[in-house]
Amino acid sequence: MRNEATLDEWKELYDVANKIKELKPWEYLYDMDIITMLLPGAEEPVYCSIMGKGGEFFGIGTYMGFDAMNNFYTMAKRDDIPDIQKIRFQDDNVLMCHFGNREELTKEELKLVKDLGLKFRGKNNWIYFHSFKKGYVPYLLDKEEVLFEMEVFKHLFEALKDYVDGNVKVNFEKGNTLLRMYNKTKNLWTNQEAPILLPEPDYPQLVLQDELLVERINRQEANKSKIEVDIAYLTGAIRDEKYDVPVMERLCILAESTSGLIVDQDFIFPDDNEMEIIFGMTVNYILNYGKPDTIIVRDDYVLNLLDDLCKKAGIKLKVKGKLKAIDYFVENFLRYRF
Repeated sequence: MRNEATLDEWKELYDVANKIKELKPWEYLYDMDIITMLLPGAEEPVYCSIMGKGGEFFGIGTYMGFDAMNNFYTMAKRDDIPDIQKIRFQDDNVLMCHFGNREELTKEELKLVKDLGLKFRGKNNWIYFHSFKKGYVPYLLDKEEVLFEMEVFKHLFEALKDYVDGNVKVNFEKGNTLLRMYNKTKNLWTNQEAPILLPEPDYPQLVLQDELLVERINRQEANKSKIEVDIAYLTGAIRDEKYDVPVMERLCILAESTSGLIVDQDFIFPDDNEMEIIFGMTVNYILNYGKPDTIIVRDDYVLNLLDDLCKKAGIKLKVKGKLKAIDYFVENFLRYRF
């Protein structure tokens, strides 16, 4: 069950967010100019991206840990993916502070602003926060997230103020970051330029160890087809009493690329084992229809899940941002629903 923040806790977060807003950091930084914070007790860094230099979307993204930040960079690089599917790279361990417009806020968010006695006027002046957790729609922060974002924003304000005032220089173009960390020797917090700390992504892998299943798969005839496998993100929300937060519509789909035929599909809920669903759906296709020539996936996450299977079965495995059959299905699904 969710534990909600008190109004006093929300007020403290809004106060520091307002202080950051008054600095207008988007006038000095691009969204790829990253601020890194090493917080006491945290196993991994926290990264912040300031958005608004382009004059369209104003906000601050807080990326908690290596995976979240690697996904941020992947999202920036993958311009071959349909916009509706890019949320997969920002669907977990991310807190977003928006500086938007009144009509963007939900009833709950508007009530919170009213209860706090805050007055926002004009375009890009309404502050609201979203939590991104895998399997759920972006939603209002809970108590733990409010307290965490409050700590992050207090440090972010100090780092940004130092940078805006010219007290610290950072060559972001060389891949450096504005690093805020605690110096135990000097017993104080410091802001400095540093190389960004970010190891390579470590995607989960499924290893097929059932030798009898491997034999069954390899006895299947090759059918020369190309199939697409993906977890497709839709735009709707599923409200279920089982979950405290509305569930994001995500559909695991297996389709034949040439014919456009949807062979199998299954909605994925937050407590489902999506790796097993992807793997099982692919194996079932092979056992029922034969071995495809190629399996096409959209991202490295699904690629790594199917890599061992494809190697043992002699199936080609490729990554493509646009999946012809699946994207066509999603477009029509959304068109006819609305």
